[in-house]
Amino acid sequence: MDPVPSGIALVYVLIILVGVAGNAWVVLSVVRSRRPRSKTSPASPSERLRSYIAVLAVVDLTALMALFVRTLYLVLPELRLDNVSCRAVFLLDHTVKLASLTCLSCISVERYITIRKPFCSSIRKRFIQLTPVIAICALTVFSAALLLEMNNVVVTSDGLNCMQSTKKKVWMEISGQVVAASFIAQLLMISNNYSQIVRHVRRKFSKRKARVVAHSRQHESLVSEPRYMREMTSAILRVLLFHVVCWLPFCALRLVPIGDSISQLSASIRMFGNFKDYSLVSIGVFFAHILTYISATGDWIFYAVMNRDLRNLIRLTTERRKRSTLSQQCSPSPLHKSLRQQVTSSLRFFQSIQSYRSSGAGCSFDDSTYGHSLVIQQGHGGESPKSSIFSNDFVPSPKISAISKYRTSLLNNDEVAV
Repeated sequence: MDPVPSGIALVYVLIILVGVAGNAWVVLSVVRSRRPRSKTSPASPSERLRSYIAVLAVVDLTALMALFVRTLYLVLPELRLDNVSCRAVFLLDHTVKLASLTCLSCISVERYITIRKPFCSSIRKRFIQLTPVIAICALTVFSAALLLEMNNVVVTSDGLNCMQSTKKKVWMEISGQVVAASFIAQLLMISNNYSQIVRHVRRKFSKRKARVVAHSRQHESLVSEPRYMREMTSAILRVLLFHVVCWLPFCALRLVPIGDSISQLSASIRMFGNFKDYSLVSIGVFFAHILTYISATGDWIFYAVMNRDLRNLIRLTTERRKRSTLSQQCSPSPLHKSLRQQVTSSLRFFQSIQSYRSSGAGCSFDDSTYGHSLVIQQGHGGESPKSSIFSNDFVPSPKISAISKYRTSLLNNDEVAV
C-alpha cells in the first residue's frame, strides 16, 4: 500500500479518536450537570452557553463521522464510488461544516451581547431568544443551496474518486457562490464579535485606569490590569486565533478557487487526485480540508476544558454524585434504625425526668401542700411534733428543705385523716 494514503488514514484516525472522546465527554457532562429549572424563569447566560456547547459537540461528532467515511475509502482503495455516494458524502460533509460554523457564530453572538451589552435589556432579551431561530433559518437556506450544488458532483471515469462537473449551469454556480459566501460571512461574524469583546474590555480598563490615576494621583504604570480581565482576553484571543487558522483557508478557497482546487476541496474523497498529483495547490487544498476537521476535534478543548464555569459545574456535580453514592452504600439497615429510635426515645424520657427534678415545679407543689397542711393543723388546735422540729430547730439546705416539706405534708395529711 502507498505510504501517503496510509499516513493520511492514520492522521484521520487520530483526529477521529480524540474528537469522539472529547465531544462525547462534553455531551455527557452537560447532560449530567443539567439543573432543573422552571419554565417561567429565563435561562442564565451560563446555561445558554452550555446548551450551545452541547449542540456544537453533537455537530462535531457528526462531522467526525463524515471523516470516518473518508477514512474507509482510504483504507479500502479498491472500493468503488458512484454518483449517489459522491453526492451523499458531499452533502453530509458540507452540512455538518455549515452547522458547526453556525453554532460557533451563535456562541460568539451570545458572548458579545452578554459582555458588550449593546442594547437595552428588553431588546437584548428578545435578540437572545431570536438568535437560535435566526440561525436555524439561515442554516435551512444554506442547506437548500447545498442541495442545488450537490447535483454538480459526479464520479470520475475510473469510479475511484469524486469531482465537480465542468458543465455547470447558472443556478449551480449561483448556489456555489451562496455556500461560499455563507462560510466566509459566518467566519467574519465570529472574528468581529470576539474582536469587539476584546476591544470593549480593554477600553473599560483604560477608563478605569484613568479614573484611578485622576483621583489618587498615582503613576499610570502602577495601575495593573486585573487577573480575571487578562485571563478573559487571552482566552478570547486564543479562540479567535484557533477559528481563523482552521476556517480561513477553507473559506478562502471556496470563495476564490485556484485552478481545480474547488473540485478537490469540496468533492474529492481521495485527496491529491487519488494520490497522483502532489502539486502545491493539492497540498494547500489538503491542509485546508484537514483543518476543518481539526476544528471539530479541538472545539471541546477551547469551549469546555478551558471554560472555567463549565469545568467547576462538572466538578461540583461529580462530587455531589459521589457523596450520594457513598451515602446510599453506608445507609443503616432497618434493625439499626429501630434500635436508634428506641435509644433516642429512652434518652428523651430520662432527660424529661432529669429536667423535671432540676426545675422548681416540685418545690412549688410541696410548698402549697405544706401550707395547706398547716392551716388544717391550726384548725385542729396545734402543730405536729415533727413539723415544729423541722420549722424551729434548724435551717436545712434547699434540697433537704424540699424533702422535709414533702414528708411533713404527708404526716399532716395522715393526721387529718385520723
